[in-house]
Amino acid sequence: MIKQDFFNILDYGNSKIRFSVFDNNLNEKYSNSKILVLENDYSNHFDAIEGIIKNSEKKISNHIKDIIITLDTPELLTIDVSLNKNLDGKNKFIKIYDSLFLELKQLINSSYDKFYIVHTLVDSCFIDNNFHEEIPKHKSEINNIKINFKLLCFPKKIIDDIKSKFSKININVTKFYCTSYIKSLSYFEKLNIDKASFLEIGLKRTSLISFEKNKLKFIQTIPIGSFNITKDISKIFNLTLYDAEKIKKSFHKSETEFSYNDILNKRNISAQEIINKNISVDLLKKVILYRVQEIIDLTFKKSNSQNYNSNLADTQLFLIGDGSILFKDNSFYLNNKFQFSDINYYNETDTGICNTCLVYYLNNYNIPKKDDKKQGLFEKFFNFFSK
Repeated sequence: MIKQDFFNILDYGNSKIRFSVFDNNLNEKYSNSKILVLENDYSNHFDAIEGIIKNSEKKISNHIKDIIITLDTPELLTIDVSLNKNLDGKNKFIKIYDSLFLELKQLINSSYDKFYIVHTLVDSCFIDNNFHEEIPKHKSEINNIKINFKLLCFPKKIIDDIKSKFSKININVTKFYCTSYIKSLSYFEKLNIDKASFLEIGLKRTSLISFEKNKLKFIQTIPIGSFNITKDISKIFNLTLYDAEKIKKSFHKSETEFSYNDILNKRNISAQEIINKNISVDLLKKVILYRVQEIIDLTFKKSNSQNYNSNLADTQLFLIGDGSILFKDNSFYLNNKFQFSDINYYNETDTGICNTCLVYYLNNYNIPKKDDKKQGLFEKFFNFFSK
């Protein structure tokens, strides 16, 4: 166990902030969330974040010095890289493995200098021409190695801006993670199935994450989300964005059927906002249905353009994210052209999302290596400026 007083987790959403504090025994000591509707910039949320953090410090009677942040962005970049080493004789596995990581880092820094690596995943590897799905840590000496990496990257500008904001209030950001990846990975492991896809509909972003046998097979985002549904309602019915958002949310627990078939569209919901505005409920449901269908179609169309050839016919699709709440109690009769075996809504909680981040952090934490070897003056000087 990593020894520290508290683990502080912040999910830096585009429309909602989630913050949880866990003690060293992984018990939740504080949790809070705040909806920030229709914000455009991460920096716009910082006043609310600072208020939540100050309140948490009062509750736990402790100053927060470090924080782990999860976030998502439509600018997520996925990079697949294959590196190999062919050696003259047997060499220590750990030494060669570390050198490949160093080479990988140098490659990304030179070719993708505007991006920051948030996840480095090993897709597969070949050691002495034998295939391994996981890195075989028991290996001692090897002749050759080839590793296929999958990297998830955020724009450095976003990372630097967030770090700068927290630095001004004396908080160090220890880690950045991709929210949609770590939480869907957690859900996939709990489901205990071989294959699944997760469609997260956010405010202004939708992400498709697919797993097969504990491996991330594909992750892709498009800059379209639930806010586009709000804009459609606003434009077609000549409403303010505020009123359009309220009307959309009136369907969250309405048990309504959304279908292209008019016979199924006869059931109305009781929503005072709709009655007052004299809006056709049937037309409103069709506006929502067509935009939801478009979001799903565009997401999977982009996945196919990225050579994602997984057979979706026997894949379960799980809908996650605040923008997917429409699917929780309502029935959507979509054109399932991808022939998923099943489409389900996966219920999430604010604390649960923060908890998945903590579990991921603890499972992937690397203890810094301690070098007991005495260093000379030049070596100390070089290492100091290499940090």
